[in-house]
Amino acid sequence: MHVLPLLTLIARLTAPAAETAAETAAETAADVAPAPAVAATPAVAPVVATAPAVAPAPTVAAAEPSFALPRDEAQRLGAAANDGEAQRFVPGKGIEFKSTDGRFALAMSLRVGFIYSLKRDAEPGDILHNFEIRRFRTVFSGNLFGARNKYFLQLAFAPREMDVRDGVVRGTPVYDAYLQFEQLRDLTLRVGQYRVMYTRERNIADVNPLLIDRSLVNGEFNVDRDVGLDIRSEDLGGIKKLRYYAGVYLGEGRDYNKFGDSGFMYVGRIDVLPLGLFDDYEASDLMRLERLRISFGGAYAFHDRARKDRGVLGTAPLDGGTTNYHNATADMMLKYAGWSLEGAFMWRHGQRNPGSAVDEMGAPIAVAAARNGQGWMVQTAMLIPRTRLEPAIRYSGARGLGVTSMPDRDELGGGLNYYFYGHNLKLQADYFHSFDPADTSAGSDLFRVQLQAAL
Repeated sequence: MHVLPLLTLIARLTAPAAETAAETAAETAADVAPAPAVAATPAVAPVVATAPAVAPAPTVAAAEPSFALPRDEAQRLGAAANDGEAQRFVPGKGIEFKSTDGRFALAMSLRVGFIYSLKRDAEPGDILHNFEIRRFRTVFSGNLFGARNKYFLQLAFAPREMDVRDGVVRGTPVYDAYLQFEQLRDLTLRVGQYRVMYTRERNIADVNPLLIDRSLVNGEFNVDRDVGLDIRSEDLGGIKKLRYYAGVYLGEGRDYNKFGDSGFMYVGRIDVLPLGLFDDYEASDLMRLERLRISFGGAYAFHDRARKDRGVLGTAPLDGGTTNYHNATADMMLKYAGWSLEGAFMWRHGQRNPGSAVDEMGAPIAVAAARNGQGWMVQTAMLIPRTRLEPAIRYSGARGLGVTSMPDRDELGGGLNYYFYGHNLKLQADYFHSFDPADTSAGSDLFRVQLQAAL
């Protein structure tokens, strides 16, 4: 067979060609000049695709601080330096987190207050005292799915805030829980549970009142918190001189979760600020405004078939009926260079819808009169220039009108505030004398000291 010699010949012919190719490649590589040495560089982390960066907001020049401020007050009350665009710490608002595109944000803060109270009642004249956690709250706020979709949640855990009586918790910790949609400046929508925009004094934040607590007349006439919705504008028409609020609420106050057949509460309010917008829902002029600012407000509320004797507050009439209440108020706030002046007038008239409750003997219980009446409040304070000390005084009173179950009552008092870091860390002391105007010698006295902090 001639196959084996043929294979041997093919192998001899192809072997030199392979060796020649290898030798040629080696010679070619030797003839090429070596590339210049390149300094070693650190390894680069893999690039991860991200969303396009959002252009930073235009920088606005900071306003010059007021001449009446303590030397470093603007820095003490401002935001702390941040480590990045996504998070920072703001005193009073807490820790803020934001997504890079601005669509989501969350701020978390804590607020706490400790109060010592010493009181003497008119009858029997005993002197009593108490030391308690007056406020203990946590707040979550921010925006979701867009910068104009806001949310706010406030939880309160102090015994008085949860209505703890005889060791039994009678309320929930949910004080405020709402969503707010700000797509339209003049038609912002808020829905949830929150303070109803009726009286100015009640809508000054719970941690920011001028004195340790709000006035006697506010306690009688305000409509507090409720569940519902409103439309509003914080700058109606964009002229920086008008605000409005118009809402419909369940009329049962906070924590209500039952089915019922009572009516709604309808509320409208308007604020007029002829000299321009300012922080007129804060009692003190902490920033010592260099120009006079003033705000006038008015509101009306109709509460259809209210179950309690003060509307959403108070106690249910013994006869088991309801009351149709008309409420009206007018108020003002003035500020200039550390001086603040606030005044308010309130009015209420109700028509009873008798109930069918009977006593133990089966006899109908007499129909109680509505709490018809009027009240007023005036308070003023002055931050002593170049200091953080603020003396304040207040007078308020309430008078029944016509057939009424509301007693006449006055209060007069004042106090001192010291702002270590604004409302975020302050010490307050006040004293009030409450009395029946028909018998000024018979009254009660209350002295309080409170330390409050907000992170």
